[in-house]
Amino acid sequence: MNNKHMQKIIKVFNEHDGFARTKDILETGVHFRNISKLEKEGIIFKIKRGLYKLSDSDFDEYNELVEATKIVDKGVICLLSALDYYDYTTYNPWEYYIAIYRDSKKPIIPEYPPIKIIYFSKKQFEMGINTISINGNEVKIYDKEKTICDCTRYRNKIGMDIFKEAIYAYLNDKDKSINKLLKYADILGVKNVLSDYLEVLL
Repeated sequence: MNNKHMQKIIKVFNEHDGFARTKDILETGVHFRNISKLEKEGIIFKIKRGLYKLSDSDFDEYNELVEATKIVDKGVICLLSALDYYDYTTYNPWEYYIAIYRDSKKPIIPEYPPIKIIYFSKKQFEMGINTISINGNEVKIYDKEKTICDCTRYRNKIGMDIFKEAIYAYLNDKDKSINKLLKYADILGVKNVLSDYLEVLL
């Protein structure tokens, strides 16, 4: 591949914060065989069909999280991954927890990065979604209150130690909203359980 084509491809990735679709690359006039060649040489990495990452891009610790959300593009970061983002846990999850609407089409999950799909009902899925920016990429994540409610529902699956640690961390957060938390908990059917824990800690 000549240097001119390489520069075109690198420019596409830089314009899209280290990621690029096959369509974006081909629109520069680069032939598909050059994309395959770059992948074989390890210059770019295939995340899923039609989506690539520049291998030597300079990303911070959340890079893999961005990759996971691009694979499950209709999903929302939840549970342990949300706790980790908000610094509500000392546990380092080895999987990326992403929620999708249970009636939506199941995404094709590659071996890497490791992704744990959580299926939510429509009410549970749509409530409390925030959009944040990581390395210039828009990422959907449940807000702090919704995350605590979800962890309350799944407390036995994520582990009681992690659940209790998350509540302690949330209550020490200056940006918390107990009113919003209880409102969410009531709608999601976990208010009684969560209130019992809050009564002990508040």
